[in-house]
Amino acid sequence: MPREALAAVCAGLASAVATMAFLSGTFFALGFVYMAPLPMLMAGLAYGHRAAVIAALAGILAMGWFGGPATAGVFMIVHALPTWMVVKMALMARSGSGGADGTLAAHWMAPGDVISVMAAFAAGLLVIASQVVGDAGLSGFVAEHLGLVLGQMAPDLEATNRARIASAMTPLFPGAVATSWLVMVAINTTVAQGGLVRLGFNRRPSPSYLGLELPGWLSWPLVGAAALALAGTGEWEYMGRNLAMVLALPYFFLGLAVFHTLARRVAATKPLLVVFYLVIVISVWAALVVAGIGVIEKWFGLRGRIASPGPGNISGDDHERE
Repeated sequence: MPREALAAVCAGLASAVATMAFLSGTFFALGFVYMAPLPMLMAGLAYGHRAAVIAALAGILAMGWFGGPATAGVFMIVHALPTWMVVKMALMARSGSGGADGTLAAHWMAPGDVISVMAAFAAGLLVIASQVVGDAGLSGFVAEHLGLVLGQMAPDLEATNRARIASAMTPLFPGAVATSWLVMVAINTTVAQGGLVRLGFNRRPSPSYLGLELPGWLSWPLVGAAALALAGTGEWEYMGRNLAMVLALPYFFLGLAVFHTLARRVAATKPLLVVFYLVIVISVWAALVVAGIGVIEKWFGLRGRIASPGPGNISGDDHERE
């Protein structure tokens, strides 16, 4: 077996083991679940999208062997398929002029395009879920199952309090889960790329996250979801609210890029960033403000007033660097 294929199989098995650690029921196992895509991402970003496919298949087969078809299906949707998508897009490059000598150079797909596609993918999964959960709709399905989960996690909690907690979590629960999943994918991808750069196994250079740019098409589904949340009723309003939450995440990352650019203008950059992220972790409203800043940046270019703008897009033929 070639070295790349063997490494990919080992990465897929490692991801499966990290995912199954959740079954142990310990608190620290949750950290392993969140980092489960990391081995597959490292294999894919180091050896190409074929290695990502091998790693994903190895993980799916391992999960199916130990946990059954349902567990394998969840692993495929949550970890395997997103890993393949991210690697495939991250290793796409556009051929363009490399300089005054006219030589060709690779202009890699921007991280803003990758996170936007993944947000659209997550939104699509929410739409599909809303169509297969039954007559009660997604809100009814979420409320019912949240009550069951809370009953298992806190059996001593009074039924009235359990129902109150489930009712408070239901309105934004699907969007919160999808957003948390997207953040997990983004963090794992960044860590994988950074680790490969340090080890010298990276296929592409690390992008400039301060120069993050989002594609123009992302505005339309976000506006549509927001309109649905404001004008819709019942399940339509519920879906619009949660879809808007998911589709706003790329703008949250764009808002972070704006704040980091601003933080570089002050002397106490690191303390300021520490306080900033603590506020975001504590307050959901702060995260919404950051996303709003990202929307403003997209339309009015705040970073252009703070620092020099990043390089523009270069057109050319898409191909994968393998």
